[in-house]
Amino acid sequence: MSRFLIVATGGAGGDLPPLIAAAQALRERGHETSFIGDAAVDRALSGLGLEVQVLPAELNLGPRLASAVREAMTTTGGDLKAAGPMVERALAAWAKEVARPVGQAVVQLRPDAAVTSLFGIEVMKEADLSSPWAVVNSTFYVGPNPPRPVEEDIGSRAIPLILRYARLIEAADMVLHATDPVFDFSFDRLPASHHYVGPLGLWEPRLDTPSYLEEPGDPWVLVSISSQLQDDLPLAEAALVALADKPVRVVLTVGPDHEPEEVSLRPANAHVEQLVPHSAVLKRGVLLVSHAGHGSVMKALWEGKPMVLVPWGRDQPGVAARAHALGVAEVVARGDGSEVTLAAAIDRVLASSEMREAATSHATRLQTTDPPGTAATLLESLAR
Repeated sequence: MSRFLIVATGGAGGDLPPLIAAAQALRERGHETSFIGDAAVDRALSGLGLEVQVLPAELNLGPRLASAVREAMTTTGGDLKAAGPMVERALAAWAKEVARPVGQAVVQLRPDAAVTSLFGIEVMKEADLSSPWAVVNSTFYVGPNPPRPVEEDIGSRAIPLILRYARLIEAADMVLHATDPVFDFSFDRLPASHHYVGPLGLWEPRLDTPSYLEEPGDPWVLVSISSQLQDDLPLAEAALVALADKPVRVVLTVGPDHEPEEVSLRPANAHVEQLVPHSAVLKRGVLLVSHAGHGSVMKALWEGKPMVLVPWGRDQPGVAARAHALGVAEVVARGDGSEVTLAAAIDRVLASSEMREAATSHATRLQTTDPPGTAATLLESLAR
């Protein structure tokens, strides 16, 4: 059996669930898997029986990224495009710092292969590993010659960072794209070391399913915002208003970086939670209203539920465009996301039999696949 080191770097956002899904699949096959990451990673892995080496507190990705974004936005007067290069430079400096303890962990553990996320690419390159290493990209294809220009798919502040990672990703021995290839415009020009493995981001932490989901009544709608701090709380509030007078019940999840009390609006048909298993709501639901995070969109597609998406930033414009192209989502531009506009889009999607049929068709196709098993098989080949 082989030994794998999983360099997780950060515990928020969509990067961690695909790594956990792949690591658990490897462990089920008898391989040894050890994680190195920040305190948020350690918390996310609690109770899973996975070994974690915790990075020094000053290297925690969440606070460093949030600080870099705040400083860049203050310095540029809120200019997203001008802030992008500043965030890129801050993350490059952070990667050099993280590379030192990662390199020490490699010397100590002597893994047969290492695995990381997009945020860990520069860390791995700086650590100069002697063992082969792979990147698990948690969203649509990132690399040379993408199917659409990066400027169309990525929020302006994140473009310099994604372009940097798209260049650096070629240093990896293997790249696994944790998305559905059909969703990704059926892109068929992957470089030889790149592979689609399907939606690994379906993994969720062990959370209790609220008993109210089993109560009879109107159908459920899931409203979700980013699990990594983003200024998308206005989307949550606009969605609650848009859904307040409709014959549905609503679950809003605000994620670990917000408290439910931050949402002042509480319509009678809504439950506001920090964390609830999205899959539990979607299995019982009829619609997702979301910021177009790749993880939540893949969960809705897996469960065959149509969507109303308001892409906020990062990779979300590209995720929304792909869902729209599949015929499973209506997209509302961030600046147009008023309660009235959202309510009209929700009505159109709920009334659309074509969208429901398209979502059901893709769910049927996806549920015959095994993304964690596919990822594990590829990673096993890297460690030989």
